[in-house]
Amino acid sequence: MANRVNKIVLCLLALPALLVPLLCLSYLLMRGLPGLDSSFFGLSTLEQNRDGASLSNQHGIVPQIVGSVLLSALACSIAMPLALGLSLFHQLYAGRHSRSFMAHILTTFQSIPPLVYGLCGLVVFVHLLKWGISLAAGAIVLAMIVLPVLTLNTIHALERIPLALTESARSLGMSAGQIIWHVWRPKAWRSLLTGLFLALARTLSETAPILFTATVFSGVIWPDSLLSPVTSLQTHIFYLAQEAVDERILAHAWSSALILVTLVIMFSVIAHFLNRHSAKQ
Repeated sequence: MANRVNKIVLCLLALPALLVPLLCLSYLLMRGLPGLDSSFFGLSTLEQNRDGASLSNQHGIVPQIVGSVLLSALACSIAMPLALGLSLFHQLYAGRHSRSFMAHILTTFQSIPPLVYGLCGLVVFVHLLKWGISLAAGAIVLAMIVLPVLTLNTIHALERIPLALTESARSLGMSAGQIIWHVWRPKAWRSLLTGLFLALARTLSETAPILFTATVFSGVIWPDSLLSPVTSLQTHIFYLAQEAVDERILAHAWSSALILVTLVIMFSVIAHFLNRHSAKQ
């Protein structure tokens, strides 16, 4: 009887954690789905009125989707090699004190608010290095945000490899490079991909860092180079929400938010299935 009561109490406590996200997602679908028509997925951008005070027409969202994915992909392309290098150093060469220090530093950097990274990127890349608001500046800032997560995930993936396999490879005279490629890679690659997709989902969730360093609302469709600004779904929704007095603009914001959440869920689901498959190995 006591176990049943405890189970009921725990289920009641967990119920809000399940219901609140479902209710939010349901409301988002209700507000966002009506705006997903053919014009929503065009190539043009929203324009300002002549007085510059409000937005006039609803146009396509493709440039914002491409900008968001481009920022995320470039950020993870920068962060992943660094995460691999740090994790391999951690496993191969770091001593006990070095490992403890690395874990402390990575945890500390992981807890820094993204807004702080954005402000640092604004000072260093935009103003000091004079890159301006650019794709490169935003991607580097996002890479700094996900680097601790990717590094810790890679370290944990390597630590889950049975020590007996590594010791057997060393006893056969295999070099560090051979151990990495022939022993660790086959065992860890799914876990590494899981972390990569989770990092992609994380970068798509950040707004403040790219608002300061990478994105503009209008005047840009495709970036001409790494030092050109981009448009993104995150900042697009932020700017549209400021025009909440216009119902058409607000409807466009809800539809844009639905697309963004869909992308985040897609990458998270891929990571989940990779993680499940990796756990079975």
